[in-house]
Amino acid sequence: MAKILVVTDGAYGYRIKGTINSFGKKNKFIGIYKINKPDDLIVDDIEFPDELLEKIKEADILLLYTQHPDNTYYLCYEARRLNKDIAIIVATWSGEGEKKELKKFDAICPEEMCLLDENEVGSLIDKYPKLKEFLEEFGTPKVKVYVKDNKVIDVEVLRTSICGSTLFMAKLMKGMEVNDIEEFAKKSAMLIQRYPCVAGKIKIFRGDCRKQKALNIHKEAVLEGIIFI
Repeated sequence: MAKILVVTDGAYGYRIKGTINSFGKKNKFIGIYKINKPDDLIVDDIEFPDELLEKIKEADILLLYTQHPDNTYYLCYEARRLNKDIAIIVATWSGEGEKKELKKFDAICPEEMCLLDENEVGSLIDKYPKLKEFLEEFGTPKVKVYVKDNKVIDVEVLRTSICGSTLFMAKLMKGMEVNDIEEFAKKSAMLIQRYPCVAGKIKIFRGDCRKQKALNIHKEAVLEGIIFI
């Protein structure tokens, strides 16, 4: 059982508790901590609550939704200092320079959380074994879509994006008509916009369309998961 801890300094990360508690069988949510976001862009030193530091010692997976770069950096530093076995996943890194800095703590910085998979993690999955349990349930979506008489009769979620958008999509897909497979997959993926998907909002310094990538990865999951019965 992988114990997951979330830290945020803003509005993001709060859906994770519901996703883990409703879907996780090999993962356990142990808390979310809201820390202050410094007013200045550059901060010399940051202190974190003792309660948070104790939780970091307990956790197997640390998910960071901290938008201030110094919050992110010092949390990675403290996590690696306090817990050599913890896997660190940074959802909100804002540029290649920051990503390079965080790599020295073995921080995993996916383009988007719904693009996180075994290839992204690479050899770190052997160094931090609890990552395997995490990725069995959360990351790049995997689904099985059962179709009979050109209609979806059931959708089985094998792995969901940690935000829960895959579960949301799967629930709404039941009963959909399947005539043109490509069009069906596209319409299915578009359902996550009603969630709504926040991809692209949490990386404030990046201008590329992250939400489109989230849609595309769900579309591919549907195409790969269709089973005619």
